[in-house]
Amino acid sequence: MAQVLSASRRLGAVAVGGFCGTLARAWLSPFLQACFGKSWPYDILLINLSGALALALVTVLAEATFLIGPTRRLLITVGFLGAYTTFSSLALGDVLLLATGRWLAAGLYLVVSLVGGIGAVLLGQWLGGRCLALRGWWRARRRQRPRTVRPADRWSKPGQSAAARAATEPVPGPSTPPLRTSQAEARHWGEPAKEER
Repeated sequence: MAQVLSASRRLGAVAVGGFCGTLARAWLSPFLQACFGKSWPYDILLINLSGALALALVTVLAEATFLIGPTRRLLITVGFLGAYTTFSSLALGDVLLLATGRWLAAGLYLVVSLVGGIGAVLLGQWLGGRCLALRGWWRARRRQRPRTVRPADRWSKPGQSAAARAATEPVPGPSTPPLRTSQAEARHWGEPAKEER
């Protein structure tokens, strides 16, 4: 059964995620421009591609309800990634290249953005599938691990009472030494030395 979130919880998750996504973009965009320059919209491209990858990964994990419930899904997908990636920035970057007469760069940017975005989504879905497969493998491995048996349970049968268990446990008594072959081992255990032939 799907969990129903209150309106205030949904809006709160989107607002917090949007605030964080906006800050991430505001910090990352100038950093990428400083690294790659402003001659081509590398910052918009890399931010949108990383957002497409993250969106696909989060969606796959959320569909399997693995680590991401409905509140986190809204916070990450609609809030954070909605503010982090924007189609309007993609369009603006393309229009700015066209305005300066760089038709080839504008066309290349548009193709790389669309094809790269689809590739990033496919990669994110694949990574999400690998995470789910790893989780399944880990759970199966944990189920196959032998259960440790406590010493008191070693002699009991399932459903046996404590009194019946006590009756079946071995009674502690004098232990018999193991068979010894040398005279030194026999002396150690306090046995009379046997003549060796």
